[in-house]
Amino acid sequence: MYFWGKDAEHADGNLFLRTGFEKRPSAGLKGTSCYRLPWENGAIELHGAHAGWLGEGGGMLYIRPLHRCVQWLDPEPPIPGEYPGDRYSSKPDGILQNLMRPFLDWWISHEREVLRLAGASYRESCHRVFKKLPRSRAWLRPPLATRWVIALRDHPEDLPRAKRFDEGR
Repeated sequence: MYFWGKDAEHADGNLFLRTGFEKRPSAGLKGTSCYRLPWENGAIELHGAHAGWLGEGGGMLYIRPLHRCVQWLDPEPPIPGEYPGDRYSSKPDGILQNLMRPFLDWWISHEREVLRLAGASYRESCHRVFKKLPRSRAWLRPPLATRWVIALRDHPEDLPRAKRFDEGR
């Protein structure tokens, strides 16, 4: 999510707005914005506190304060910072994996657009800055990270954790 924050403040203009997202103020957390993009019979919803894909009957969200992906059971997106337990299921199952697919498709597509609009050195620069942050956790370098997301989409059953994902996959 750190990298997406950098995309929103890109020097040549917000990369989300440049790729079709609508920006609106957060209904919950003050001083933040939400981004929404129509995508695969639903919409991508991005906010600093959550990110995911929502369709007609709900969808999938990564909820940052919970540190997990959940099945969002409501067709309306959450108010950032407010995640009532009766509006999501955190059961890791095939339903959640299927609901993740549109979001992972968007993520892969977004990384291609970032590469096209900003060049390879941009993501590498974001990665270098992220690694220097005091509370950051190690994450894969950009090209390998994209391969990991593709593997998560295509073969989640035998995907190692990111820190064990190796170049040979």
